[in-house]
Amino acid sequence: MRTATKLKTAALAVFISLSLTACDPPIPQSLLVSQAELEVQCEQGDVSVAVPDSLVDLGFSWSDSLLFACEGMVFNQLDNTAPEADIVISEQSLIAGRCTPFATVPVAIDAAVLVVNIPEFSEVFLSAQQIVDIFNGTITNWSDPALVELNGDYPLPDLAIVLPTEATASAKSALSDWIGRLAGVPLDLSGVADATDFNEIALATPAEEGGIGIASYGAAGYQISSMVAIVTDPANPESYIRADYASLLSAKTQLTSKIDGSTLTIALDPSIEPTPEEGLDTVVPPYQALYAANMALCGEDTTLKRTLARYLLRQDSQGVIAAATMMPLPEAIRIEAIQIVIVGLPVPTPAATEDTEGTVEG
Repeated sequence: MRTATKLKTAALAVFISLSLTACDPPIPQSLLVSQAELEVQCEQGDVSVAVPDSLVDLGFSWSDSLLFACEGMVFNQLDNTAPEADIVISEQSLIAGRCTPFATVPVAIDAAVLVVNIPEFSEVFLSAQQIVDIFNGTITNWSDPALVELNGDYPLPDLAIVLPTEATASAKSALSDWIGRLAGVPLDLSGVADATDFNEIALATPAEEGGIGIASYGAAGYQISSMVAIVTDPANPESYIRADYASLLSAKTQLTSKIDGSTLTIALDPSIEPTPEEGLDTVVPPYQALYAANMALCGEDTTLKRTLARYLLRQDSQGVIAAATMMPLPEAIRIEAIQIVIVGLPVPTPAATEDTEGTVEG
């Protein structure tokens, strides 16, 4: 049974399944979404959700808030090794092996980062060209003279560089696109296989000393891994960009989206000028190796699965992502994702106001 829990008494949205009459003007999608935020739409039942390790704590927060808002609707959290689930939240390439989705949309923004295992180093500074040279075998030791200038205050040790053997497809693509643009030459990651196991924590923690890996920002932040700051201008060591809240937020303003049936994808367009965070005048240099953490609705298409997916795209559900190790969706992309997951669910209409009362219908 579907129900709606009231959040506000004023201007309350009314959910209806009937279509609008011919005399009613079309309601803008943004208004429908705003009206829907005034209530939590519920449906009784259990929904199993496979969540990546880096979002386990966030999953518990979602579960607790849902229990409070929707009595009888249960968020059954599974770990990321679960062979099947009603909803899978993951990097895109790791979804196919355990889910046949009827809808796929982003639920959060992640990023590709380079992580290192160098004793006593919590951060390393590398230019884009140096990263290219590390992966093509030109630079093979952390003590290479080419690396000294950018890390001069903290000399890197005489330690062989151990390249990663695997990384997720999305992280590889996002990193190679950005580093290739900065370096002006391709970053060749053909020697790094696409990950097939759900081992994002292992990817964020290179086992061998001297190791460098390609990981998700979410997993690296969760593990407090040592990361690489990207120096965009080798002549200026201060021109580095760390993967952090401000730089990722800046890059989010360069995202574009595309809807193909019941699938929503995102891409970063470097030709779009980044905009400053609300309330600020200065644009933070964007960390442009972004990609989506996707939410796949699996198996049989049911309103219960769609109702929970809609819950995870609410503004309040998205807001707690910022306290985790990923980023919430940009508002325009969040609305597009909602358009896909609410198919078949009751449609909100604006509540009557003093301005509309007494209006004569068509």
